[in-house]
Amino acid sequence: MRGDSRTAEIKKALEDAILSSPNGDEEMLRKVMSTLDKKKVLRYHNDDDISLLSTPGRVLVAILEDPTMTQRALSVYLDLSETMIDKTVKSLITKGLITKTKLNRQNIYKVNIELLKNHPDIHHFSGAINSIMSDAKHVKQQDSNLVRNVGEDELF
Repeated sequence: MRGDSRTAEIKKALEDAILSSPNGDEEMLRKVMSTLDKKKVLRYHNDDDISLLSTPGRVLVAILEDPTMTQRALSVYLDLSETMIDKTVKSLITKGLITKTKLNRQNIYKVNIELLKNHPDIHHFSGAINSIMSDAKHVKQQDSNLVRNVGEDELF
């Protein structure tokens, strides 16, 4: 039953994307591909971009987003081979970062949040992100101060 509702949900999202795209085929295709990406049917990305995360990091993030994803779905979503996904999941399990539980015929993954929070890469990454956000906030505040200091004569 889950598959039927998921199919209907994806179909509705695609219809909405197509109907909201009056700018032609290129725009419609972009919206459809983005919708499929949001529904985790496939990964839509710019091939010129580089991934900032390693394969285990990408798999871990995908599992955090949806712990019920199959290895085949992870493979399609992350554009990696099923063999690579299988090896990566096994290594994540071996290191204790995730556990795998069988529910009926489906694997459910659970991330060990305590171990993840204490992982050195998380500390480095979150520190870098906090620094970037702090810098961006500082620049935004400087820009708003400049706008406030500009007189009406200079605006018009």
